[in-house]
Amino acid sequence: MPENKYHKIEDFLMDNSFVEWALGNSGEEEEYWKNFLLQHPNCEDIFKQACAIIQSFHIKSVNDLSEKDIDLIVAHVNNRIAGGGTTPYVQPIKSGRNNLLRFAAILIIALAIGLMAVNVSKKRQADNQVNLQTSSHVINKSGVPMLVKLPDNSSVILQPGAQINYPNIFSNNKREVNLKGDALFEVSKNPAKPFYVYSGELTIRVVGTCFKVKANDSDGQYSVLVSTGRVEVSAHNLKSTGSKNKPSIVLTANQQAVLYRKGLKLEKMVLKKPMLLSKESANIHFNFSATPFSKVVTTMEEAYGVHITYDEKVMGNCQLTASLTDQSLDERLKLICKAVEAEYKIIDGQIIITGHGCDNQLILNN
Repeated sequence: MPENKYHKIEDFLMDNSFVEWALGNSGEEEEYWKNFLLQHPNCEDIFKQACAIIQSFHIKSVNDLSEKDIDLIVAHVNNRIAGGGTTPYVQPIKSGRNNLLRFAAILIIALAIGLMAVNVSKKRQADNQVNLQTSSHVINKSGVPMLVKLPDNSSVILQPGAQINYPNIFSNNKREVNLKGDALFEVSKNPAKPFYVYSGELTIRVVGTCFKVKANDSDGQYSVLVSTGRVEVSAHNLKSTGSKNKPSIVLTANQQAVLYRKGLKLEKMVLKKPMLLSKESANIHFNFSATPFSKVVTTMEEAYGVHITYDEKVMGNCQLTASLTDQSLDERLKLICKAVEAEYKIIDGQIIITGHGCDNQLILNN
């Protein structure tokens, strides 16, 4: 077995025949390098690292490196280091073309590669940590509906057992959440950033609207019911096989999409009874004239399927005159609270109204 003269990465980097072979240029010693590790298995790590360095930077063979090449390499590494490393500044040496200078340049590259590898590893770890810290996973473990406020001020009412995962900041050009179970969505309008709900085999795309999703795994079907706005519903791995079975359909107010999971069939239908939050129903149920606060709260609870806690003795008889036909849940809560000189908070997903009540009927102009 020939004596091994390669003990460090730079030993390989300084060898012209190795550099040529690593760059894919066949030479007389091609077989030698192919069989090198068979004869020197203890060199495997530095052998592979040297190959990676050469292939990443496309290093020229030592004899082909000009003084200008070396200066460019040194300048490049200095720029890398200045960008956030801790390695000291490397001063270019203007002393002609010699192996020592070439060795220094190549060694600098090796050190820079090591530094960048460490930085990349640390960045990935940091990114993973940030990802863990910047997303929320909410599960409704209670026996009553739970209100969740999203970063864009959209509202989600999770039914018992439902869960949702969403980023704490919608930073991309879309707003994306993952849902399991049943929930009511009231999405704030933002045409530049569409809202996506991923639930089982369904993908739901909206801009700003109110809709309900029923997606329990135990059921044989998923449903999307639209109160207001326009919703696009698509099913994964579903091919169009007829007029009633399309991979994607568009819904408007008081329409429903049903995905039959067993037969992978997506159908669109009109609801027999308008949704309480649709404009048609809202014009009837959310126009209040000297209406007791208790009745207003009941209307809100029935429309959104959520319980609202308040002191009925203090606020129940306060009367409200207002038209709340075209507001979001948040806006409606603020307006009815104004009527009884109160405020609302969301505590553990529950809506809590606290206040001192009122002395007179309040007419709201909104």
